[in-house]
Amino acid sequence: MKNVFTANFRMLMAAGDWTQMEAAAQLGISQSMISRYAGGVTRPPRKSVEAIAYRLGIPAGSLLSNNLTLPQARRLLQDKSRRITETSRPNPQPHDPWMRSLKRRWMRHPHDRESLSNAIRLLFPEDYASVIKWLGKW
Repeated sequence: MKNVFTANFRMLMAAGDWTQMEAAAQLGISQSMISRYAGGVTRPPRKSVEAIAYRLGIPAGSLLSNNLTLPQARRLLQDKSRRITETSRPNPQPHDPWMRSLKRRWMRHPHDRESLSNAIRLLFPEDYASVIKWLGKW
């Protein structure tokens, strides 16, 4: 499974003609994480894979299923009909049960904050700072 993700991730980077820095900017994660994903050192957890797919506007299964060819990867990135519109993105609200659960995890498990922060950055790039600030308040 790790090798399939790595191969597909690399293929999408090639299809987008992105450097690691450009991919990091596109996905809202650090260049070092891009390097680890592309090098096969690390595979992100399922939620992060979904967040990456969301940012690219592709199905998450395309990162985890059969190896993509370069033409398939290019089609995925160019297919505007699959892209999620910004208006359909969820807007975090403090009263949402999943946000309360996220806040509990943020406070109880400080060692998970980096991965949680990356997922929040991918899901809410415009609201990232306010969500992180809200999570820090108890």
